[in-house]
Amino acid sequence: MLAAAGADIDALREIEAWARRAVVVPDGAQIVDAHVHLGIDGDGHALAAADLVADMDANGIAASVAFPANEPGVDGDFREANGRVADAAAAYPGRIIPFCRIDPTHPIGRALADADATGVRGVKLHPVAQRFHPEGDECVRVVREATDRGWPVLFHAGFGARPLGDAFAQLIDQVPDARLILAHGGRGDHRALAAATAGHPGVLFDSSIAALPDLVTLAPERIVFGSDRPYGDHAQALHLVGVAARVAGWDDTAMRGVLGETLLKWIGPVGS
Repeated sequence: MLAAAGADIDALREIEAWARRAVVVPDGAQIVDAHVHLGIDGDGHALAAADLVADMDANGIAASVAFPANEPGVDGDFREANGRVADAAAAYPGRIIPFCRIDPTHPIGRALADADATGVRGVKLHPVAQRFHPEGDECVRVVREATDRGWPVLFHAGFGARPLGDAFAQLIDQVPDARLILAHGGRGDHRALAAATAGHPGVLFDSSIAALPDLVTLAPERIVFGSDRPYGDHAQALHLVGVAARVAGWDDTAMRGVLGETLLKWIGPVGS
């Protein structure tokens, strides 16, 4: 596709190799991507499981958390797309970690039950794409259901989102034991989100397409690595984390946490 569009493929490969060299992976670190979309999004972005695993292999990624692209299906409940992600996880055990995607504005009971039966380990919610408020009753119900099942909830928290600090403070007040991952470093309302969640150990930020100044102001214990494939790519995502580590002075222990250990404490071990 890139070649057909006139891109210099060899030059792109050189850029990817340069980006990978920017991150120093400590000995024993297991890299786990917290943010990958599988399927075909309404805007045309697409990623198949086989292509994801090939990209992971090329970049030293042990496993990726994956959930559906914006494919809600005719019923709007993402059940079919969630099933496809579960099938991908079964095809690549230990490499693809399935999260389900839920639309809180639709009935959630059957979608959550179906997802639970397939062994998913978390939920993805997108307030912009599905047009709901994180602090609204519908979303709170989903977060509470997920928390009762022991699942973390990954939220889109950037690009197109309204001011979010107060919204997530209200959500946390209503479900104080929730474990939340705020995507993109909370880009767009980072300062308010970081302040509103500072006293809550159950809130992490993923690094996918985040702003470097936002990442370096966070304690590394609050950050998990993410790529946002297919919108982002692993080489650039690793480059961002590598630069953040140098700027902020993270040591090997901090880097192991960011690259995978912190996330694995929430979702459990990976490996076939």
